[in-house]
Amino acid sequence: MANREIHGIWTVLLSGLLIWMSSPAAVATERASLPTFSAVYQVRYGLLRGEMMLELGHSDSGYLYRTSLRPTGLVAWFRRGAITERTTLIEAAGSIRPIDYVSRDTIANPERNTSYRFDHAGGRVTGEYKSQAIEAPIRAYGQNRISVQIAIMLALQSDAEITQYSVFDRGRWKDYRFEVIREQFVKTKSGEFNTVEVRYSSSDKDRSWSIHFAPELSNLPVMLEYHEDGKLKSRAQLSGYTIEESVGPRSN
Repeated sequence: MANREIHGIWTVLLSGLLIWMSSPAAVATERASLPTFSAVYQVRYGLLRGEMMLELGHSDSGYLYRTSLRPTGLVAWFRRGAITERTTLIEAAGSIRPIDYVSRDTIANPERNTSYRFDHAGGRVTGEYKSQAIEAPIRAYGQNRISVQIAIMLALQSDAEITQYSVFDRGRWKDYRFEVIREQFVKTKSGEFNTVEVRYSSSDKDRSWSIHFAPELSNLPVMLEYHEDGKLKSRAQLSGYTIEESVGPRSN
């Protein structure tokens, strides 16, 4: 299998595992709290294997959220590297707002880097994608491709309605709609959980995603699936986690 094909598969997988965590626009019914956590997921994409890590901690102004995805098993023998992402977040008006976003893809050859800055006071998103300068107006309640997961966790914590959200990804805004299904039981390497499932389908209906959040783990994601043409293509299941504390989001 060519290196370009391997990289393409893992890029699609990362998009499927992170961007479809998008949190729809929601207004919190009460001030919620989020835990700091670290979680590990075992990923399967056909014959390929990987490991995904999600980690939420504190920054000086609010939260720092980091993710990574790396191949494991046979693929890692001849294609090393990882796709890492991070974003700084603040709490404002009962919701999460991204301040920045940085990604580094060392699986790609040459290495790929992306960075955005969300200037809420100035109303602009600026940065770089594929070595091209990016500038666009900010959208109300807009998120980046990983801040959306924290936004949806906060919405679930406060029992807010989940319908749609705009996500800034690959240098432009994209809109998504979601379906929420409660009382869904799933089994993972970390145990069995009663979850809230959030589903998303693309506009052409040939691709769909599903993420299961566990209320008993402060709405930590425990299983993620990607379907194409009605067939399961990838699955990530929780294999280990640490939830350290639950505190109210900080604000400037």
